[in-house]
Amino acid sequence: MTLQPVSVPVGAVTTPLSERALSFARNSLFGGDRQVLHGPNPYRRMLAPETFPEIDFAHPLTARDRGTYRSLAAHRLLGTFYESETVLLPEQGLSELRGDFDEFYGAGLRHLREATVSDLERFVFDCLADEVDVSGDCTVDVLDAYFQHVTDESEQGESPALNAIAAARRPEVAADTYLVQLALDGLTEASAMSRNLAGAYGPEQSALFKIFIDEFGYGVYDTKHTTIFAKMLRSRAMATHVHAYWNFYLAGPLATNNFYYYVSRDHAKFFRYAGAVTYAEAVFAPAFVKMIKVYREIFGDDVDLHYCDEHAHIDEHHGRITREQVLLALADKHGPGVVPELMRGIAEARLIGGWFEEDTAAQIRWADAISRHRELGAAARTGEPRAVRASADGPFGTRSHDGSVVLVVDAGEADLVTSATGEPERLVRGDAVLIPAGRVYGVKAVSPECRYLLHPVADEPTT
Repeated sequence: MTLQPVSVPVGAVTTPLSERALSFARNSLFGGDRQVLHGPNPYRRMLAPETFPEIDFAHPLTARDRGTYRSLAAHRLLGTFYESETVLLPEQGLSELRGDFDEFYGAGLRHLREATVSDLERFVFDCLADEVDVSGDCTVDVLDAYFQHVTDESEQGESPALNAIAAARRPEVAADTYLVQLALDGLTEASAMSRNLAGAYGPEQSALFKIFIDEFGYGVYDTKHTTIFAKMLRSRAMATHVHAYWNFYLAGPLATNNFYYYVSRDHAKFFRYAGAVTYAEAVFAPAFVKMIKVYREIFGDDVDLHYCDEHAHIDEHHGRITREQVLLALADKHGPGVVPELMRGIAEARLIGGWFEEDTAAQIRWADAISRHRELGAAARTGEPRAVRASADGPFGTRSHDGSVVLVVDAGEADLVTSATGEPERLVRGDAVLIPAGRVYGVKAVSPECRYLLHPVADEPTT
């Protein structure tokens, strides 16, 4: 008897993505609390389930949507899915958090995650196919020439985020904002890479493992990259536990971090991952050299840049290893059929790294100029508002909007929180602030009750 393979059609899960996403986000772990920063509990993070009904999950994101709220919300959710497949344990010990541990890793959320993750990946990352076109003569020589071109371009180019820090009125706060975005990966560094170390695929596997073991300090905790990243945070009096700054991660950095999990979770995308990690390792070293220069000019010797010095040094080595022993070695061994995938991975990593930079720069510029955006808010022509209520004892969360809005306090007083370490902006009744599309903010009531209005901007004034 001949056995026929069983085919499970794509979309066999009939419950809409929006319902599955909301079911997951409604878990008690994800409702947030009163604190602006999350406490030392890696299982709890604000997913703002009350906003999910306004999110269109039926139509996948396009590249133009990368700064929208539905992009931010979807990437928060997807990042939580991915981290549920890693081991997170609190530094202070598990005893008081055992219930949260069991819930985070338990069967209920796991089944929801497994039934949803592939659809959510398509929702957020299908747009890459529209943005990256790999065609023409894809030979090993073309691959190497393209790689050299884009890495030279990155080394010689400017960093929008670092330029925004250098130009800021409050450069210390702006510099901390950049560290917050780096913390998304910096405190769990190489977790996505670990998914590509199993199996058997020859010397290229060993080359990747060399990089992985460097990231983990050759088994010495004090030299592990996450450890020295935490030293940098402590030198700025910043929190070092995983996702203290969850509320302040931006859509671009979340998408960048998620991308490496995305191409690592599905091993059919292995060659795309190999291209992406080769590009990343090659551009990290010059990027950290630029960062060191900016941070020294702001802080002098008052910031611990061991992490940056280490990457400026070791990533030159990693860049050579990945180019010679991973990228070109895979292309030589496996033939021209894999070259387009390797090139696609490079191009996607370059594209999505640009999102990180642009989003972070825009957030820094806006948060650094709130007084100007008060003036713009007062002058803007606006449409019919939506009212939002907040209470002093309610959970704190952050969000953005797909289009620009003017926030006007209608009753009570509140703090507008736009950065993790800067002073919030106190707003009283009648105060208005223009919030451009894509900018992340939170409103924390300081009176027992607060009501504010969100007016869509009909004709945005020039900023």
